[in-house]
Amino acid sequence: MPDNKGPWGNGGNKGNNPWGNGGKPDRTPPRPGNSSPDLENVIEGFKSRVRKTGGGGGPRRPSNGGLDGPLAKFGPFGMIAILSVLWLISTSFYTVDQTERAVVLRFGEYVRTETPGLKLKWPVPIETVMKRETEVVQQEEIGGSRGQSLMLTGDENIVDIDFTVLWRIKDLNSFIFNVDETPVAVRAVAESAMREIVGKNNLEGIITTDRLSITIDVRDLMQKTLDGYEAGVEIVEVQLQKADPPEGEVVAAFRDVVNAAQDAETTVNQATAVKNDIVPRARGKAAQIIQDAEAYKGRVVAEAKGEAERFRLIYKEYKAAPKVTRQRMYLETIEQVYGPADKIILDSQAGNGIVPYLPLDQLQKSKGAK
Repeated sequence: MPDNKGPWGNGGNKGNNPWGNGGKPDRTPPRPGNSSPDLENVIEGFKSRVRKTGGGGGPRRPSNGGLDGPLAKFGPFGMIAILSVLWLISTSFYTVDQTERAVVLRFGEYVRTETPGLKLKWPVPIETVMKRETEVVQQEEIGGSRGQSLMLTGDENIVDIDFTVLWRIKDLNSFIFNVDETPVAVRAVAESAMREIVGKNNLEGIITTDRLSITIDVRDLMQKTLDGYEAGVEIVEVQLQKADPPEGEVVAAFRDVVNAAQDAETTVNQATAVKNDIVPRARGKAAQIIQDAEAYKGRVVAEAKGEAERFRLIYKEYKAAPKVTRQRMYLETIEQVYGPADKIILDSQAGNGIVPYLPLDQLQKSKGAK
């Protein structure tokens, strides 16, 4: 057994030389289990871990460059080729989400803009891809501090305004390359546009009836300014969150003004409702009266024309036979006069014992009763 009492853990060496052989090199090939601390043995042991031992019992360098495992059969050049192919595939295909657009750069120069889907490009470093979410609406809230909120109006008053800007990317190429830190630019342009529009309006209109028109004007002015910068940004909407006078006693007075304006508008709306109820009914009644008058006019005119035509026909008959016509007219007139009257007929030539009159009216009444 080896004795580990020596300073190098090998008591089999004769003498006190720490190299174990009296200063002479040991040329005996290393054997398994030999724990000699010889530097050459240490180096050989390290090499044995990274190479294979060939036939004939002697060590030899393998032809695969020292690679072990199932990939060793491809050799070093084969491994390099495989890794190169994998690297080319991994850097040549990419995907773009539905909410994104991608800009392709070839050696740092813009080439094209890609839409959503699976895409193919030249591998890195020939072509690189930059993606941004272009369909997502982003927002910038402006206000909250006296430096941003307080603005001067057109009638030289001060108004406290907080508003929100909604925007999204319209042109990805311009968005990436034309303006640095686009959100900061959007905030600066929004504050500048709001101050300009507020400076053209009076305080009363800003806090009461002109809020919508102010937001539209600010949006249009922002879009025009950013288009001039070629920032590639679309302003979706400007929302006015707060528009009040500065804090203090003035606020209560302006709130009273706002309430009075709202009361006046309510009264006007009520009057308009009454008007819309009364006026149509009056117009309908007037139309009915006019229609009745037109009907009466038509009836009277028609009767007059009928009477005139009747007189003309009678006159024609009278010219043809005057005596007969006079007799007929006489009889018709007598019929009209005596028809509704009570009548009694007396016969002066009747003999004795005969009733000298005939009560026709009583006979007609009794007949009607039956």
